[in-house]
Amino acid sequence: MVGGLALGSEIKRFARNRMTRIAIVVLMLMPLSYGALYLWAYWDPFGHVNKLPVALVNSDRGAEVSGEPMNVGAEIAGRLADDASLDWHLVDDAEARDGVAHGKYYFMLELPPDFSEAIASPTTGNPRKAQLIAEYNDANNYISSSIGRTAVEQVLNAVSTRISGQAVNQVLSVITTSGTGIKQAADGAAQLSDGAAQLDSGAGQLVAGLDAARSGSGDLAAGSRTLSDGIDTATDPLLKITDLLAQIGTQSDQVNGQVQDSSSALTEASDELDAINGTQDAAAQSLTSIIDSLSANQDPVSMMATGKLRETRDQLLAHQRTPDIQAKLDKARAAADAGGPVGSALTDISSKGKELSDKLTQLRDGAQQLASGNAQLSAGIATLDDGVRQLKSGTAQLRSGSNELETKLAEGAQKVPDWSPQQKDAIAEAIGGPVQLTSSHENSAPNFGTGMAPFFLTLALFFGAMLLWMAFRPLQNRAIAAEISPIRVTLASYLPAVLIGIPQAVILYCVVRFALHVHAEHPVAMLGFMMLASCAFIAVAQAISAWLGPVLGKVLLMTLLMVQLVSAGGLYPVETTTKPFQSLHRLDPMTYGVNGLRQLILGGIDQRLWQALIFLGALWLGSILLTALAARRNQLWNLTRLVPSVKM
Repeated sequence: MVGGLALGSEIKRFARNRMTRIAIVVLMLMPLSYGALYLWAYWDPFGHVNKLPVALVNSDRGAEVSGEPMNVGAEIAGRLADDASLDWHLVDDAEARDGVAHGKYYFMLELPPDFSEAIASPTTGNPRKAQLIAEYNDANNYISSSIGRTAVEQVLNAVSTRISGQAVNQVLSVITTSGTGIKQAADGAAQLSDGAAQLDSGAGQLVAGLDAARSGSGDLAAGSRTLSDGIDTATDPLLKITDLLAQIGTQSDQVNGQVQDSSSALTEASDELDAINGTQDAAAQSLTSIIDSLSANQDPVSMMATGKLRETRDQLLAHQRTPDIQAKLDKARAAADAGGPVGSALTDISSKGKELSDKLTQLRDGAQQLASGNAQLSAGIATLDDGVRQLKSGTAQLRSGSNELETKLAEGAQKVPDWSPQQKDAIAEAIGGPVQLTSSHENSAPNFGTGMAPFFLTLALFFGAMLLWMAFRPLQNRAIAAEISPIRVTLASYLPAVLIGIPQAVILYCVVRFALHVHAEHPVAMLGFMMLASCAFIAVAQAISAWLGPVLGKVLLMTLLMVQLVSAGGLYPVETTTKPFQSLHRLDPMTYGVNGLRQLILGGIDQRLWQALIFLGALWLGSILLTALAARRNQLWNLTRLVPSVKM
């Protein structure tokens, strides 16, 4: 009894050979395998979500704000790609939806065609929120959809912040830089247009007046030159007479002999004076008509020219032959004719002739100055007329430009929003939350339990299959010793386990469906698939136990169970695990059990269900054949089989 309690006895049984020693090592490492393996596989799954393939669709066609193009969708797509928080794939809508439906992408995010237009909508009277469209498929992986929803919420917050901080400010700049200022500018432009029209009209009148003044000043210059020449011609004989009269006054002793000649000269001088008087009258009349013509225009130039012309006309009228001069000439002529005492008369005439000579000289000088001044006046008026014509061209352009300015500012003033309080509230709401998320689910799971049911059901079926071979022998020794067919030996052990495995699947299905109320899109097919998976897993466990023996087979089955847990992609997307488990994903039997049950429970059947059916069917058939080969091998007895390394 005391020997039975010896601690070394059981250890010695396991230390007899290499296989027993290996079994001891495996037993020692089993807790480490459970702890370290799971920690290694799921050390930081959320830190590797950037490996999740996700579809990004940018359908935004852009918009125009204040004459400038704006494409917020392209900017956001670029920022998401640069951020690399997820493995974004920029694709078109059809490829994205097909990828989400068939598992290429875990979910998709779309920027719709009117995204930028919705961002710019607060500048209109119909503001609306921009939409981000997300589509998930829980049949791909339930947790990936949860990760996707969290990621999209972060994208939504980032986009909202981005739009509130920059894009909305750009959109609303048209409002902040307009308003009452534009309306006041439009009113000022209207006044400017009216003033420009008046200025243009006045410039036209000035051009017309200067045209007339230019023509009149030309005539005036020509007439004053003619007048000056005529005065010179007319006064030449008079100057000769005045010179002669001066000589008469100093040579009175010769007067008597020359009386007759003087009488004749006086007659000629009188006639010349009459001619000069007529010329002066004609010139004065011409100046009067020019003065009347210029007086019609009240501009400064015309008024200045009119004043100078009046002075000239007055000088002409002032130098006309006065009645006093005429009387003295008549008296001199009578004395000369009578031959009376002419000495004193000639002396008087000589003094008056000198005075007349001075007046005639002044008249000639004044006429020449008048002619020269009128020529300068004509040239100045011509230059002024040319300048005013250029001014008229400029005022016409000013009038046209001011009209266009008034029109454009009036149009701008009409475009300035005149929002009602309700519209202002809507705009404030749109600016405060410029982006709104619209989500849709394909094959949506109503809760976490339904989403995780495919993984836990598959795990339960495999665990149940493993437990069966702890109670049943994978191969019956009596059947082997009887040397019957290896297939019959295999089925003789397999069928009793299946008769328990199928009820395991049925009971599990009923509890899940009717007690836990897990809804299934295809309930009958789900039950059939669970029965197929149970049969396949039982066959796998039988084959492993038959080839390696009860002890090592159970160890390998437990190890396989742990590996399948982390490589099947049932909990987290397989892309978030380490690379060795990603490589084992396609060889893991539980992978196909999880994929098949996901599509039968959540819907969205595609090629993954048929792959699962084919794989499980092939796995079942291959395991049966391997077990049959093990049965044939066991029909040959040897020392190792007679004394097994490990017994249970």
